[in-house]
Amino acid sequence: MAAMIRKERKRRGWTQEYVAAQIGLTKKAVHLIETRQRNPSYDVLCKLEKLFEMRHNELFQSVED
Repeated sequence: MAAMIRKERKRRGWTQEYVAAQIGLTKKAVHLIETRQRNPSYDVLCKLEKLFEMRHNELFQSVED
């Protein structure tokens, strides 16, 4: 999931600051999620799904480097 969030954010040209502002987190929190140092709460996961217009299973797909 972390890799998919990072991939989609970069694909859309969004910064961590932008994503954080959209879902009510800090840039640091988004960074921790993207680097697998923190798991998002269910509420945050739902906000990420809405922001990226992706379903739960899509966010959890593996990403090739």
